[in-house]
Amino acid sequence: MPTVRTKFRPDLKIEVGDVEYAQLKAEGLLVNEPAPDSEPPATAAPATPAPAKKPTGKES
Repeated sequence: MPTVRTKFRPDLKIEVGDVEYAQLKAEGLLVNEPAPDSEPPATAAPATPAPAKKPTGKES
């Protein structure tokens, strides 16, 4: 029996039968967990701020 986490209760792991697992998966109700062997996804680099405009020295 697979042990899964659902979108209803992501904090709780529950055992489900094969048919129930297939239904939850088909309905998109399973919380995706990375496989233990896989590497964690890379985090996005922080956005760099746009360079500040340089003053032209002309004032109106």
